[in-house]
Amino acid sequence: MTDVRVPLDLWDEDDKTGSIVMWLYPDGAQVKEGELIAEILVEKVTLELESPATGTLRIRVEPEIVVNKGDVVATIE
Repeated sequence: MTDVRVPLDLWDEDDKTGSIVMWLYPDGAQVKEGELIAEILVEKVTLELESPATGTLRIRVEPEIVVNKGDVVATIE
């Protein structure tokens, strides 16, 4: 199992939080490493989150929930 974390370098150093705008795949979907799996909103900018591995996506954080850099938002089984 691989954790999907909000990358520490995804946004500026001053920005500490963001939120998932939407998941591009449903929970339980098969995803491939490097595919875009979610959009994250930070300070009015939408950024893309890639899958770190190939496998089954298990979503742990629903859209509009505030997340911090480094938070685990999903896992890949």
